[in-house]
Amino acid sequence: THVLNRHRIDITGDKRRNPVRKLLLRNRKKLKPYERQALDSWLKLHPHIKEAYEWKEHFHNLYRMKGHRRAEARLEKLLIAMKFSIIPEIKRLQRTLERWKDEILNYFKCGLTNAMTEGFNRVASLVKNRAFGYRNQNNYRLRFLSACAF
Repeated sequence: THVLNRHRIDITGDKRRNPVRKLLLRNRKKLKPYERQALDSWLKLHPHIKEAYEWKEHFHNLYRMKGHRRAEARLEKLLIAMKFSIIPEIKRLQRTLERWKDEILNYFKCGLTNAMTEGFNRVASLVKNRAFGYRNQNNYRLRFLSACAF
């Protein structure tokens, strides 16, 4: 999504109200037929953005798959295809995904992520930033526990 947005900004400028931006970031399956047609005609004019958009959709489809074996086969195909991309960030992402392949496929075995841990880390950093640092570790701990009591 970051690559897609960066290439879009190069063409359209940093206009957050640009309707193309919203269409690019939404799931293609949720677009109405006239929105899909408008997006496709705009993407024909910008091949770099079209490729980045297609990669975004491929990854969204990968994480919607059911079953470890099917996901493993799809990931293998994606990794091979990514080597031939014209976008350098996609090639770099391919190398990263290759290194983290086992961890990515574990998601399809158990369906668990580290999202809750990341959420707690975010709350802890927000509490710490709001207070501009605590001198007393016990006060920080109490504030963090009260913020996480949801």
